[in-house]
Amino acid sequence: MLNKNFILLTILIFLLVSCASPAFAVQSTSSTQPVQVTINDAVAISATWNSGANNSAINLGSVLPDGSQNTYTGGTSGEQLFTYSSVMIDVYTKASGPLTGGSNSIALTNFRYMGGSVTTARAFTTNYYKIYDNWQKAPQGGSRVAPITLYLNVPLGTNPGSYQTTIYFSAVKHNAGTPTTP
Repeated sequence: MLNKNFILLTILIFLLVSCASPAFAVQSTSSTQPVQVTINDAVAISATWNSGANNSAINLGSVLPDGSQNTYTGGTSGEQLFTYSSVMIDVYTKASGPLTGGSNSIALTNFRYMGGSVTTARAFTTNYYKIYDNWQKAPQGGSRVAPITLYLNVPLGTNPGSYQTTIYFSAVKHNAGTPTTP
């Protein structure tokens, strides 16, 4: 019986203490809490053609196989590269291979670019080449933009048809080394 009374008394004390606790809470008309957040580095870019969507297809139109250089000036009506990065970055570019149309091709030596740190036209290659060195971080809530001018020379005697390749832009934190993907 004593054991039963002890258990009931323990339960009663527990209920009183747990129910009474809010009555002893300090009340105030205001409250202050510190807030902390850690912002990580962000490396983010996009490429657009003719003010299209990110990664929009580049359509160089119809070109004569006359051996002359066709220039596609970078900017809102051409190729543009954007950074949204929170740190300074290096941007690299490459092509997947020559422009091909069926069994026909146009060598990459005929497909060139200029922009960023590249101040004279340079042929695309299948290996990454730094096109922008130490590009400043984007302003908070915004982006930075760089025009990329493209050049295409279609050699005399090139067979008619549609030719394609893929160009890549890859960004890394400044001095992080050459990217390996995509």
